[in-house]
Amino acid sequence: MIICLDEVHFTIDADRRKCWARKGTTPLVYTNGSKEAINVGGALTWHGKFHYQEMDRQVKEEVLKFIKRLHKRYKKVLFILDRATWHKNNLVIGYFKENKETIDYMFLPTGASDLDPLEECWHQTREKKTANTAHNTVKELRTSLKSFWNKQPFNLTLPNYLCP
Repeated sequence: MIICLDEVHFTIDADRRKCWARKGTTPLVYTNGSKEAINVGGALTWHGKFHYQEMDRQVKEEVLKFIKRLHKRYKKVLFILDRATWHKNNLVIGYFKENKETIDYMFLPTGASDLDPLEECWHQTREKKTANTAHNTVKELRTSLKSFWNKQPFNLTLPNYLCP
């Protein structure tokens, strides 16, 4: 199974974006100024199945937990990762090497976020759930994100990203 893996950070404050408004009016977007946030790891399989896992922080130990969960579900895996430091370290690479019979991995080229389909997942999530929308609590944000992701809204074809 080919799986692309990436992480993202969502704050409870609104992601301010362009929006429509009646001619002659200024749109108002409520912001709370909060820096409270959640970190999420996401994975997209070759067949379009989206997996996610909340993380305390974007660090190698949290990423490895997510990788192990995915490896348990998909016995033979090719992980495609960006070059974030929490992906290219002795802990994660060591796990890959220990399991070289069932895991292979490759890194996307530096600066090639357009090849990572998870970036589109994060973009769609921001457009639908956090653009111009502030959440009052982390719990409210978490509930909103989970309800969106559990509906499997991403209709992406992995080969289109990896073979442009």
